[in-house]
Amino acid sequence: MAYFLKIINVFFLSMIKYFYTPIYAHLIGLDLISTLISMITGGVIGFMVYYHFSKLVIIATANVKPIARKVVPNYFQDKYRVHREKRTIRRKNRKRFSWKNRMLVKMGKNYGMYSIIILTPILVSLVLGAFLLRKYYSHRPEAIPLMIISIIVEGAILICGYWYMVGAL
Repeated sequence: MAYFLKIINVFFLSMIKYFYTPIYAHLIGLDLISTLISMITGGVIGFMVYYHFSKLVIIATANVKPIARKVVPNYFQDKYRVHREKRTIRRKNRKRFSWKNRMLVKMGKNYGMYSIIILTPILVSLVLGAFLLRKYYSHRPEAIPLMIISIIVEGAILICGYWYMVGAL
């Protein structure tokens, strides 16, 4: 029964912190195959849950501003209005596009989805990666399968790398 609890523990940890899961699995004494299966399964299921839940969050936050006007005191609304006016004046006086800005926009349009897919399991948490993918690239049908492939491949690389570094492979 204790071995099953370790697998469940690794499964739930990989839903949230994918990068640190192999270290934890090794520390609690799981073998390579059970870590691989539970971590990848947890990562894929966690991504799918967060991806579909983020749609609800996006829809719910679209209606927050009218409600906030009724709830927030007038003092804070006046402060925000003054801040917004100052910001519009600053934005009118700034330089529009430089060579660097144009290149960043072009890179974001061409490689934005792929950089999110590649960096999500390693650097960014699955929660934030699923939200960004849903918010900006939900119209692209290849986003979800590529993300699942990325989770599987990067999970296998992480597990083999950690096991190799500690000498258990």
